Amino acid sequence: MTTDALAATSAADIVYNTATGGLFYNQNGTAAGFGTGSQFLTLTNKPALTATQFVIQA
Repeated sequence: MTTDALAATSAADIVYNTATGGLFYNQNGTAAGFGTGSQFLTLTNKPALTATQFVIQA
């Protein structure tokens, strides 16, 4: 994603804004906003990331 607005309506649970380096938890999927989620991390060097670089562990 390249904007926070696109991140807020993404179907993905974890969304990365490549323009700002913001990493978001999108609790409510494609509904407007992030539900109970929000931005939880900013990567200051804005690296190119892929889904394979993440491990979600319960």
